[in-house]
Amino acid sequence: MVALTAFLLVLGGVFACAPLFKRVSKGLERVMVALGLLIGIAIFIVAIDAALNLNYLGSNLLPASNAFLYAQYTLIVMAVLGLLLFSRPLRNVRWASLIALGAAILAAAGVHSFLSVSSNVVLGVVFLVVLLIVYTLLRFVEDILEFIGSVLAFPPVAIVIGLVSIYFGILAYSV
Repeated sequence: MVALTAFLLVLGGVFACAPLFKRVSKGLERVMVALGLLIGIAIFIVAIDAALNLNYLGSNLLPASNAFLYAQYTLIVMAVLGLLLFSRPLRNVRWASLIALGAAILAAAGVHSFLSVSSNVVLGVVFLVVLLIVYTLLRFVEDILEFIGSVLAFPPVAIVIGLVSIYFGILAYSV
């Protein structure tokens, strides 16, 4: 099963190097970013399975720590690569607004259904309070993730991460 990890690392490394293909074709870069999102999700799933020893995908996902010089860092490389591939297309989406709006609607509907409150003023206050609290908390998290995504998506950083991932993938497969 190390082959699955090696394959995902090499494929993810190629997709992480998408800024290199910007000059060739803007459409090719967009396709690589979109496919990179799917590969990033797969890398996260494999990394979580390997880190938590869940064994859903197999018992031997990571190379042995003595397989090659930096084998113990494979999980870290997978996490950084997965974060890069996952955050690149989604860093400009405003998740805090959408989640806060949904939570506020659910809170107002819950107060209306479970507590039988039918006053529009009370429901409006519940809606606004929940909206502001959830949005404030999630906006802070969104800003942190946007910063991390911007740093990782910076083309020189993304290319280095991609090349390191390809290197780790080749070494993991050759062991």
